[in-house]
Amino acid sequence: MAARYLSFLILASCASVTAPAMAGVCDARFMHDGGAVQLTGSGNLKLGADLTFAEVSKTDSANCRARVQGTAMFSYAGLPASQSKLDYLMTIKQGQASFVRYAQAGEQPSSQGQFDLRMLGLFAYDGAITGQGQRMPGATYRLNIGKEAPVGGQPSTVVRIGEKTVGAKSTLDTALGRQSCWPIRYTRDTDPTMATFKGLTLPIPGMNTTVTDWFCPGVNLVMRQDIDQGGVKSAVEITQVK
Repeated sequence: MAARYLSFLILASCASVTAPAMAGVCDARFMHDGGAVQLTGSGNLKLGADLTFAEVSKTDSANCRARVQGTAMFSYAGLPASQSKLDYLMTIKQGQASFVRYAQAGEQPSSQGQFDLRMLGLFAYDGAITGQGQRMPGATYRLNIGKEAPVGGQPSTVVRIGEKTVGAKSTLDTALGRQSCWPIRYTRDTDPTMATFKGLTLPIPGMNTTVTDWFCPGVNLVMRQDIDQGGVKSAVEITQVK
């Protein structure tokens, strides 16, 4: 599994999982100078990160920017754990995010294959959830994962989000206390691709997963995401946000 590929997925996931679903990432709790987010992963695919936010500027609830720094940690299927330093300029325009390495922030990001904050399905709840059984449409996105990822480059993969279904509301213990949350279930599949890891070019298999986003309206956050890959379980959850 390639370090750049996974560190990008972590950055994208972190940006997604922590944002208030009803207001958007520009109104998220962390979107201020000194803001911070900690995510912790468990299971077969462990994704985690400690992120801080600085140089925040905001035009309105759909348009803002911030410097995102921190460390992303990951391990997969028993492979040795790795970590990657992150330092990006995140720019959000009408809910769509582009990430440019901070040292290259003066460059124009690629218009192809940029990451949309809705890619993981965690920003699709800006309309009120009406109750159990509600259905919401899925989507398809292309994600470039080249050497300058997440700006662009080759190779790329396709992420397919299936139709989402709201389950019965349940109580969830979270880092922000006990919350009443809606489980939103859907499939999330990726195409196989190639990536380089420690000088070796390796195939990255496609992933077919069933995902459950636990959206907690009391705090307007998806506090936990459960991932089932053929019966092998993983999870990513917020353990700190300020």
